[in-house]
Amino acid sequence: MISRGLPAGRSGSHVRRQPVRRSSPRLRSVQLVAALFMAACLAGILAVSVAPAFAGRTLEIRGATFTSVSIIQSILGMDGTPNVFRMQTDRAAQELVRLPAVESASVEVRLPSTVIVTVVERVPKLVWVIGDNRYVVDQDGFLFGLVDSAGNPIPSSTGPLASPTETPASSPSAEETASLSPAPASTPSPAPKLPTTPKPTATPKKPPAKATPTKSGTKSSPAPSASPSATPSPTPTINPSLVPSLAPAPTSDPAATSGPGALALPVVFDRRVSDAELGLGGIVDPVNLDAGYRLAGLTPTDVGSSAPGLAVVVDDNYGFTVSSVPAGWVAEFGFYTPTVRKVTVIPGQVRDLRSLLLKLGESHVAWVTLVADISDNHVNTYISR
Repeated sequence: MISRGLPAGRSGSHVRRQPVRRSSPRLRSVQLVAALFMAACLAGILAVSVAPAFAGRTLEIRGATFTSVSIIQSILGMDGTPNVFRMQTDRAAQELVRLPAVESASVEVRLPSTVIVTVVERVPKLVWVIGDNRYVVDQDGFLFGLVDSAGNPIPSSTGPLASPTETPASSPSAEETASLSPAPASTPSPAPKLPTTPKPTATPKKPPAKATPTKSGTKSSPAPSASPSATPSPTPTINPSLVPSLAPAPTSDPAATSGPGALALPVVFDRRVSDAELGLGGIVDPVNLDAGYRLAGLTPTDVGSSAPGLAVVVDDNYGFTVSSVPAGWVAEFGFYTPTVRKVTVIPGQVRDLRSLLLKLGESHVAWVTLVADISDNHVNTYISR
């Protein structure tokens, strides 16, 4: 009998081989779908960035009084119709802050086509008149805006400044200036001379009329003014040529009308050579700013006057002067410095002026030189008329 054994085979243990995995068709499909999705997104972004529906067409400006719409449009590129998705709002806000009147700014996009600009402008404290331009200054003396003679703000198109202390190279346009009344031909303003060291004077420098000293609390009668001719005039009238600061008397334009946004701010007329070239972005020195603010804030009642108003002028010959409007008398307050003659003497000068005008009568006074800082006796001088 033939026995059948196991078939001949390979000796040793049986080895199972792991099959090699190949790329799955499903995985390639996912990658393809992802690539197509990314391409679609890019195409969508590109389409949105050029779509007319997202072109900036509406500009809302909030808080701009001394800043013109045209300069804001130019900075944002909205003098055309830019795509709002391409607008760099942070950079635009930084450019807006460099405008003279703007202290802070923000730019916001509201889809589909609206841009909202919010600006916070500097706070005007005083009107500083240089030449034919009436500038507004903030508490630091920064010239940042313009008003007309009635106090109405004039929006400025002056571009961004290189720095807060740099005066723009270009002067404001004619539409941005407010003219003062022209000087009368018969009373020309004297040519200013800049002194090397401003010092207070005990007597007027130029008027040749006789000065009569007076002391606060001491009774004295005014001396008649010196007549330019041999025969004195029977009526004591003021000769404007003897008192240079009376010519011309600064007045407002009678045709100017105050609008709802008109500013009732104190006014200083600056006729100094050193400030003649100041413009938007310029700075008034702190001492003169302080003195101007104190003096321009005076009312006729404060100095014992019945005049309708007062005018404050600073020039190179007499420093600060306060005169009645219309022209009648002039009070020379003089020059002020940080150390030699501080603005803290102004209250004493105001008291002396009030005492003198009430005692003598302002109709008899042409020129007063206030020297409250020279002696404790407050000995002042005046020219009668």
